Amino acid sequence: MAYQFKLQIPIAQDLNNKLKKKASELGFGSITDIARLLLTNFANGNLVISFNNPEPQEKLSNLDLLLAESILEQKSGKTKKINLSKNIHDQLMND
Repeated sequence: MAYQFKLQIPIAQDLNNKLKKKASELGFGSITDIARLLLTNFANGNLVISFNNPEPQEKLSNLDLLLAESILEQKSGKTKKINLSKNIHDQLMND
């Protein structure tokens, strides 16, 4: 296949080294082979690239944090069940 255009992309030396190592691990002859594969699949619609910009998380109040920690403790079994029909003080002292 005769190539009519060349694509030159400057990259940092450490990225180049990582790419060469990964290409070799996957059985590619060069970084160019990977670039050609990605570009071909992108152009043919076999590769979809998307970018996400997640909404910033709201800062949790102290009450929200306390509630979240309580739920985690309860789910992990770190909490004790209290029988409200019995004396609470006695139950806590027994534990």
